[in-house]
Amino acid sequence: MTISLRPFVFTSGVTRPRDDRRDRELLAELASGRAEALAELYDRHAASLFRHGLALTRRRQDAEDLVQSVFVKLTATGAELLGVRQPASYLHRMLHTTWMDARRRIITGERVVELVTVGGQSARPAFEASIDIARALDELPEEQREVVVLHIVEGFSFREVGRLTGVSLFTAAGRYRLAIGRMRKLLGRQQGRV
Repeated sequence: MTISLRPFVFTSGVTRPRDDRRDRELLAELASGRAEALAELYDRHAASLFRHGLALTRRRQDAEDLVQSVFVKLTATGAELLGVRQPASYLHRMLHTTWMDARRRIITGERVVELVTVGGQSARPAFEASIDIARALDELPEEQREVVVLHIVEGFSFREVGRLTGVSLFTAAGRYRLAIGRMRKLLGRQQGRV
């Protein structure tokens, strides 16, 4: 499933929607698989989430990546969305948690830690881990492998990756999420053999 969302445009002023009922309906629709609900949620909340992300990161690209990560995670949340009573608060908590996770990876000095750490286990020695990561990368489809390399290794934002690969920002972020999930499974299997 490919969903293309309009590019985000920053606007000043409070734009947070006050209609929690409509947001809950949209979350329920998204949980049931109606992808169009995601675009409306994005339109309703992206500006507010962007301002929150900008306050945390102080960089436009990083704030945009945070917002995209929230919406990528939202698509994978499923039935949990049915229990959300305050959608705006829920989305902002997701953004904050995503930022804290990113900071932990930055603080460790290794952006690759998210690939090497599987199921809460600590990373193995760097040489072994790099061999395993290379093997896992080789098993990814080309489009996912490209996004992982451009984002993690080269440091491009999801927006830049989208431009470089000719897809939307949201598609680039989605490919990344799928690739990371697949690599975690592959690395978990490899650790089980060691």
